[in-house]
Amino acid sequence: MKLKTLSVLLGTLSLVAMPLVRPVQAEELVCPDEFEGIELSEDQQVQLLALEEQLDDRIESIMPATPESEAQLEQLEQTFEQQVSSMLSPEQEQQVGQLNAWVDESVASVAPELEIEEDPALSADQEAALDMIAEEYDRNFQSILTPEQQQQVEVLEEQLDAEVEATMPEPNAEQAASIEAAEAEYEQAVLQVLTPEQLQQIETNLAACAVNEF
Repeated sequence: MKLKTLSVLLGTLSLVAMPLVRPVQAEELVCPDEFEGIELSEDQQVQLLALEEQLDDRIESIMPATPESEAQLEQLEQTFEQQVSSMLSPEQEQQVGQLNAWVDESVASVAPELEIEEDPALSADQEAALDMIAEEYDRNFQSILTPEQQQQVEVLEEQLDAEVEATMPEPNAEQAASIEAAEAEYEQAVLQVLTPEQLQQIETNLAACAVNEF
């Protein structure tokens, strides 16, 4: 049973498979995500997605993937999918198949160019729509899994992250400086999108994490 991944949804090789919601651990309850409690408007979501895409493109241009690394990542992703699929019962496989069919139809409707181009230039609205499809897929896929399966998938995701990181070359000093500059520009651009109230909430969340580290 083939699982849908972000690489399928976006037409590019993803570092990880479809991000799955992890069970909340006790320590996470006292250290909120920096965006916790913030409701982004639809326009803000589109703008932030566009900024993320720009950052990804810049980092990729600084450290372009080689055919060898892309092949390694694809193999890791396929192994992950096979491991997750092996956990599913026949009934769950049928449900995932129906979910995959919905994804195919939804993506084709939003971005038909993905069917004929490997890495097409998508608009911010298309990127936002694909992100919503990915989030809905994630929610529906999670509802198919049992709590035990969700924890097993979490372990597999952690293993995948470690294996992916191991395949990535270390940037040289010039590349590291360029990436740091790109990330700094991204952060400044994000600040321009958020309201003063949202920025205050982020500061509160970050302060809570800093306190709980001690």
